[in-house]
Amino acid sequence: MRHACVFLLACCMLAGCATGAPSSGWGTEWFGFGTPPPSPSPAPAPSEANATTDLIVVFEDIFYIPKLNLMCGASPLRFKMLAPVFGLSTECHMPGLCQHVFSNTIFGFSGKVTEAELQKLQTCLPGALYYKEENQIVHKAEDDAFWRPRPLEERREQAGRGALGGRRRMQQGLGGASPLPTLHSFEESVKTDGTEGAPVDAAGVTGGPAMAAPGEKTEVLGTKMWNLDRLDQRDPPLDGKYRYGTAGTTGTGNGTTIYVVDSGIKKDHQEFARWGGGASRAAYGYDFVDNDDNCDDCDGHGTHVAATAIGLTVGVAKAASVVSVRILDCEGSGTISNTVAALDWVAANHAAPAVVTLSLGIQVGSWSRVLEDAVAALVNTHGITVVVAAGNSGVDACYVAPANVPAALTVAASDLATKYNGSGAGEPDGVYKWSNSGPCIKLFAPGVNIYSACGGSSRCAVVDDAAYTYASGTSMAVPHVAGVAAVYLESYPQSTPADVSSAILGAASQGKIGADALPASTANLLLYSRVISDAAVQAASGPSG
Repeated sequence: MRHACVFLLACCMLAGCATGAPSSGWGTEWFGFGTPPPSPSPAPAPSEANATTDLIVVFEDIFYIPKLNLMCGASPLRFKMLAPVFGLSTECHMPGLCQHVFSNTIFGFSGKVTEAELQKLQTCLPGALYYKEENQIVHKAEDDAFWRPRPLEERREQAGRGALGGRRRMQQGLGGASPLPTLHSFEESVKTDGTEGAPVDAAGVTGGPAMAAPGEKTEVLGTKMWNLDRLDQRDPPLDGKYRYGTAGTTGTGNGTTIYVVDSGIKKDHQEFARWGGGASRAAYGYDFVDNDDNCDDCDGHGTHVAATAIGLTVGVAKAASVVSVRILDCEGSGTISNTVAALDWVAANHAAPAVVTLSLGIQVGSWSRVLEDAVAALVNTHGITVVVAAGNSGVDACYVAPANVPAALTVAASDLATKYNGSGAGEPDGVYKWSNSGPCIKLFAPGVNIYSACGGSSRCAVVDDAAYTYASGTSMAVPHVAGVAAVYLESYPQSTPADVSSAILGAASQGKIGADALPASTANLLLYSRVISDAAVQAASGPSG
């Protein structure tokens, strides 16, 4: 009994983790599960044993995490004291092995590992290892850098070949792997001269009369804000207003938090101000690029996304809060391991009700089971709604991770051809020219020429708290859906992700994407912002006349 108590105490000291379970999918290499290989692998040569591979290693169960934390810890004295409690030999001390330890969405670690260290890990933790995959380079790439073979049919055919090849490579393990695939933020940005918006408590950035007080819940819009104008009405023509509530509802997302896993955020931008002044509604979570809590945005993508979700004038949920979790550096580069670490951090530290945005994904034909498992666990185990970009390759989104995760709300990007010169009654919406499509898409949201806060010098010449710019892509569609999710959670804070998804999809406008523009097997649903109105849900029973 005494030894059992000591063991439990040591677990509490070392774990600090929540429950969760990895979901099904493809792994790079398996350990003791499924069909064994025809013959055992030969022992590695000395040079191979010393070569490091940047890996993400996933365990079968959370039970092994306290032992792993002890093994990876730097202190020899601490290891010597506690190792007998865990049944570990002195050879099992492997300080510096773990870059990140995952204990909330998946169970495992990432780090640069030699074959000898991997074998030692299996010896020290028998039965622990579930699967492993190579860590992948991730970066924020502009739209014209995305993989896009032409014409359209060639794109789709090549995507299918690439996806099958990607699956085979992952199932065969690390040997003979092709160059590492990349993870992109799905946007197309144009550098501007840094449009300066008026103070948000005056005319705002809309170009129209002063915005109504929050109790009135109506914003008068200029043409540049066509996206908000389109969200609150079933059909064109656009009426120059954004209505985000009624006398009996709130409709601002107050009390909800959106976690933007991205390039950081410029939290002192005027779009993140509170009604009536006070502290910013934007906060820093954790910076996995520099390993500190300063999530300032030097790329600008995260700031643009965050302001579209909660901005005081350019945003959907005008009283919600946002927390930045930074995984992309100033050049837009990062790693899958940092992305999973960010999701693990959100699982452990989020304030409910919460929404997560992932305006990024792996390029077509590449797969990451660990990323898919982490997203699925965040939704299914931790009850957090996750909104994911469909991707910008003009192919089936089911070939892109994590857009292919069923539990996520995967969003494609829509457009309106006459958004700036007078839309006509009954005019159909279009599809962003490079938006991915297919059965993994849950709905469309505006994603072309989206005007929002500028947070990076690559996007606007002058970056300050009143700078704005345009961007396009499925990245920009994501925060519209996240904002509507926040509005719903304000009124129904105990809702599950399934409840949120059901409400958003149930209220979405049906049949608004033109038949000629809609790719096959893609849901013809367009985001409708007034999701908390009973009338909205009733009106969504079929296309309006």
